[in-house]
Amino acid sequence: MPGTCILGAGITGLTIAWQQSQRGEACTVLESAPVVGGALRSVKKDGFLAEEGPHSIQIDSPEIETFFKRIPGLNESLIEVGPQSKKRYIVRDGNLVSVPGHPLQAMTTALWSPAGKLRALAEPFIRPHPPEKEESVAAFVRRRLGEDIYQYGINPLVGGIYAGDPECLSLKHAFPKLQAMEQKYGSLFRGVLAGRKTGQRSAKRIVSFRDGIATLPHCIARSLPGAVQTGVSIDSIRQADEAWEVSWSGQKKVFDRLIVTVPAHALGGLPFEETLAHQLSSLEMIQYPAVSVISLGFKRNQIRHPLDGFGVLLPECEGGNLLGVLFPSSVFTGRAPEDSVLLTVFAGGTRHPDRVTAETDKLLGIILPELQTLLGVHGEPSFIHHKHWEKAIPQYNIGYATILETIQSIEQAYSGLQLRGNYRDGISLTDSLKAGLSLS
Repeated sequence: MPGTCILGAGITGLTIAWQQSQRGEACTVLESAPVVGGALRSVKKDGFLAEEGPHSIQIDSPEIETFFKRIPGLNESLIEVGPQSKKRYIVRDGNLVSVPGHPLQAMTTALWSPAGKLRALAEPFIRPHPPEKEESVAAFVRRRLGEDIYQYGINPLVGGIYAGDPECLSLKHAFPKLQAMEQKYGSLFRGVLAGRKTGQRSAKRIVSFRDGIATLPHCIARSLPGAVQTGVSIDSIRQADEAWEVSWSGQKKVFDRLIVTVPAHALGGLPFEETLAHQLSSLEMIQYPAVSVISLGFKRNQIRHPLDGFGVLLPECEGGNLLGVLFPSSVFTGRAPEDSVLLTVFAGGTRHPDRVTAETDKLLGIILPELQTLLGVHGEPSFIHHKHWEKAIPQYNIGYATILETIQSIEQAYSGLQLRGNYRDGISLTDSLKAGLSLS
């Protein structure tokens, strides 16, 4: 039986392959890189464990809990965030201010001005936006919560999640749950209260693995013996009647279905026939800003700040060079030697396209002075690992419905072809897992 060919062994492709195998369906996964995982890469050196992409995953549903338990070796290596990870910081006036964790803290925090807090109290009385009219994330937050909450709440959050511009991101596509909450409850406050009553908040867990987030794709791949091929070079892809003929590395096979999970910006590098290649090229308009991820190890006494939290995000209005800094050794065990700490710094995105660079020394010259000001860092790092992503995270900008319509029209025109990935199903690891597990 021909089965399914999946192009790309990132988390989306691997999850789809696993789901196929559970149904007893034949599946072949082809990956051009020498290893599986895509952006999920973990590096261990000198007692430090650095992540080049995502650092954690949120388990927020029974289906993901069950999935983890069914992958051999995965659940046993799982580690949860430490208790102090609940504390998050945002910079205001050059100082790290703790993000409020409950309503009383929201009223007393120095993160927002008295006028900003008063403005936010009007949120339950503001009418919902017409759902058929697209709105940016920035416009939505200003309308419902005011300028202060936007500048020192959502703006840095979007920088940390998307490395993007809230003025351009579509609320409907980038944060669909917020739009749905407004439409269902008429208010974010009422929506949050309803969620607390149903226990949705407490059901979520943030986790990683002892040997890093790359454990996830590697364990999935090992559960698919013989199905995953890495380091392959695809020579041609063509539709043959109702099937798909794929040639790679001296092999040629015909498949019932072709599922393409490579990033949208990489679709042009696949050897499709001219007509389909031209249609897929329209997806290259999706914006992928560059982001540098640099992990730095220091002795504990080189940093004045207690690092008692998950990390810190920087609002655009503060004018710094960074998007944010994670404190991995405070969040998960085994990320740094006992007398040391690990910081992971994110720079670039749509906010600073001119300041992100693949040159490590140049980047250090930009970020170390700012780390000194923010965290009291002094001296040189004893560990450095820099990953520069020239195209990092797809931006779900205003008008993204056109992109999704293009994807659907291509799939309708080519029987058996499906396009999946974080440019369609959501950018988080949780989104990718759910999309892979639900694909029919």
